[in-house]
Amino acid sequence: MEEFSRAKNHTRLLLSTAAFVVAASLTSAAVAQTQPTPTAPVPAGTPAAEPAAVVAQAAADAGETPTAGEIVVTGSRIARNGFSAPTPTTVVGIADIQKAAPANIADFVNQLPQLSGSATTRTNNANTSTGANGLNALNLRSLGTNRTLVLLDGRRVVSSATNSAVDVNNLPSALVERVDVVTGGASAAYGSDAVAGVVNFVLQKKFTGIKGSISGGITDRSDGENTNGYLAAGAPFADNRGHILVSVEGLYQKGIGSLDPSKRKWFDQTNLLLNPAWTATNGQPRRIIRNNVNNLTVARGGVITTTALANTQFGDGGVPQPFVRGSIISDPLMVGGNSYYETNTVALDSKLKRWAGYGRGSYELTDDIEFIAEGSYAYAKTGGVAAYQRYPGNLTMSASNAFLPDSVRAQAAAAGVTSFRYGYSTVDLGQPYNEATRETYRGVAALEGTVFDDWKWDAYYQYGQTDAAFVLRNTTNVARFAEAIDAVRNPAGQIVCRSSLAAPTNGCVPLNIFGYNVASPAAIGYVKGNATQDLTIKQNVAAAGLSGEPFSLWAGPVSLALGAEYRKEQVSGTGDAISAVNGWYTGNFKGTNGSYTVKEAYGEIVVPLANDMPLLRQLELNAAGRYTHYSTTGGVETWKVGLTWKPIADVRLRGVRSRDIRAANLNELFAAGNTQSSEITDPVRNASYRATRLIIGNVNLSPEKADTTSLGIVYSPSFLRQFTASFDYYSIKLKDAITSLGSQELVDRCSRGETQLCQYLTRDSAGFITQIVASPINVAQLKTRGFDVEASFRQPLADVFSGMGGTVTLRALGSHIARRTTINGGVSTEAAGQNTGDAPKWRWFVTAGYDDDSISGLVTLRTISKGVYDNLWTSGVDIDNNRIKGVAYVDLAGTYRFNLGNVKMELFAKVENFLDKDPPVVAGTSVSALQTNVVLYDVIGRTYRAGLRFRL
Repeated sequence: MEEFSRAKNHTRLLLSTAAFVVAASLTSAAVAQTQPTPTAPVPAGTPAAEPAAVVAQAAADAGETPTAGEIVVTGSRIARNGFSAPTPTTVVGIADIQKAAPANIADFVNQLPQLSGSATTRTNNANTSTGANGLNALNLRSLGTNRTLVLLDGRRVVSSATNSAVDVNNLPSALVERVDVVTGGASAAYGSDAVAGVVNFVLQKKFTGIKGSISGGITDRSDGENTNGYLAAGAPFADNRGHILVSVEGLYQKGIGSLDPSKRKWFDQTNLLLNPAWTATNGQPRRIIRNNVNNLTVARGGVITTTALANTQFGDGGVPQPFVRGSIISDPLMVGGNSYYETNTVALDSKLKRWAGYGRGSYELTDDIEFIAEGSYAYAKTGGVAAYQRYPGNLTMSASNAFLPDSVRAQAAAAGVTSFRYGYSTVDLGQPYNEATRETYRGVAALEGTVFDDWKWDAYYQYGQTDAAFVLRNTTNVARFAEAIDAVRNPAGQIVCRSSLAAPTNGCVPLNIFGYNVASPAAIGYVKGNATQDLTIKQNVAAAGLSGEPFSLWAGPVSLALGAEYRKEQVSGTGDAISAVNGWYTGNFKGTNGSYTVKEAYGEIVVPLANDMPLLRQLELNAAGRYTHYSTTGGVETWKVGLTWKPIADVRLRGVRSRDIRAANLNELFAAGNTQSSEITDPVRNASYRATRLIIGNVNLSPEKADTTSLGIVYSPSFLRQFTASFDYYSIKLKDAITSLGSQELVDRCSRGETQLCQYLTRDSAGFITQIVASPINVAQLKTRGFDVEASFRQPLADVFSGMGGTVTLRALGSHIARRTTINGGVSTEAAGQNTGDAPKWRWFVTAGYDDDSISGLVTLRTISKGVYDNLWTSGVDIDNNRIKGVAYVDLAGTYRFNLGNVKMELFAKVENFLDKDPPVVAGTSVSALQTNVVLYDVIGRTYRAGLRFRL
């Protein structure tokens, strides 16, 4: 172990040294996404006003010679030289991504401020029943991964989960040429799911040569080790009539299985408590934030919570000892007292193993027809530990239990106690372990060509399949646990289960829960088991399209695109027999089965209205329409009308109005009834406790409809050609929004007056909630509005300082969410700025960079604005402090380029979260809450990465 520790320290030192050797080459200006080739670099994030330049440079880096007329701007079905989409688009080239040296492409894309709340391997780790663990799924506008359409070369990708989330890890990142982020409704162009926008991964389809990469990373705390690499090759054949591409890539991520407070000192057991001293008239806040919060009703080894035996705890070997109560008691939590907290036992980052293979072949059958075949396979296995399963004072134990120490039994007899309530955490039984294995297959056969000289057509069939296996290991069998803890002595004096007195051969093994290090391996094996689910998700897509220029007007040719698509989505699966009857403590996966079909026809047109006229340098109308028929809900129409206007050479104005839709996905329709254990704070009872959350589908859901407005301006001054800036306002109004509210949100909104939500809560005769039904519903309305700003400046230093080489690039992207309002039953709930969720008011991504022939340097500033716990709370009244701090992260990255013979080499390194900023405190409401928001903030700390790329 000592040698291993030294090796880890040496590895960390090596990576740190490599990072700073490269970063030391930076000038004081560093970062932005310039291309590594110093000739004609193009900044990343270039607005859609100039897509041709971005694509041309990316293609040049790949060894291609693109034709401007073949450029396709994501968000439109029309290919046209110089076309500028009215819908704002951020374009990121692969060279920009490589300069930032992320562990994978998803990590980089998620840093763009338009994305917030994406799923990563660091989220969902405490979830034991959803099967969402380990996914890298993108979320635009914080409207949900199910409202963000992910495409590969403009085509859909089979989802990795029943909630329609596409795992970006499955895409062939080794061959990605650029990533287009369309931040606006695009349903008329691409169909359902594009309510928030589209993220399109565009491949290097004509890459020629061989390239590869290997890199590794580690945190400043000597954990979270990871390694990834890829190898790709491409070559023409048959006198350049054909081209073949292949790639293989893999990643191993060790994960971080727990939070060690000695390494991450920001963790101090901070929780949000109901103030036990609060009354409606005494002026104290109803909720208080405190650190050193412990569990009142659970202790390591167990604690008696009622009768004259209350506050008797059982320690190592079952030895009775006093249980110390804290200074502030807010059942089931307390401040101080007996130290027992479980959040630090939950995985901070999932363990991940993945590899993927991709192949593409194209061949020109004739001068006008090309055949294309694609195939890919991806394997990913993720895992991570969850919190111990616990019983917060809700076990009823007999005072005659055979495992109860004699001294306590005697006390019970003297006090006339025959039974008592008992709190227990399954420390002796071990933690549950989430494991998800996904295999994804995809095949495409396509024909593309031209007809009538300049009309282009394409047709393809695509099949995708995801085989997913979910296992929750080491979960508790409810029935067996109840039998095993009811221990008595048989006539021979042996300790047995009470049930075995009547049925000696029932196999029950008695379990001792009075203390820790007391349970026998046989008893643990009897009460523990694995909840399982096997799912197969299939997607069939057939599509055909035609585009061309049917005629010309006074300002130029009119462009037209027409097409039709057919799609079938289906899921089939089974769960284990115990899950079928909700027999596990958590898990309880169910067999999910169902399917739906989609038939669509669309059309899009671009009409030039003016060209090279005073105040009308360019004026274009872009309109699209789509009719979609769902087998589940019938027909629905979507449309888009956009306008781009260039009054002068320096300014481009753009606007679009669209109707977008999203139909319910497989999970929302057909989820069969998984169960979870959920901790809630009940304002009605002024108490916190646990309830069962039942997740079930709803086949009666209607498609949600969004009206999207986007207005923007792009400024590229002719007197300062190095500079480009854009401003884009957006407003999305979603009707009949499909949503599954969280447990606490359902409880809060019901208590605030949304009475139609109260039907999803079941209360017992004492008024406590026993079950929460999480069934997706069509809520009345969801509104969001805000704006994005983007600016970039690129300055070749030779233009300023004679004889000096290299280029400095500055870039800033910001996204502001002004409103994110849900309106249901006349009650409005505002989420913008609630940093307990995924919609902070502001996110910024600012970079400064330097490039020359041999080195590149990048400094990145990422910020998240301050926020609140709840927009309806007032500090000092509803909570003692409603503020959540903002945070700023600084990353450093550098690249050194050199040649070994004919091989182009790049040594790169990165330090992420260079200043090692702690995550802001976001107090949770349970002992399994992390005390920060892992969806927004970095919980890992400073990390190092270094690697080597080559190309020949």
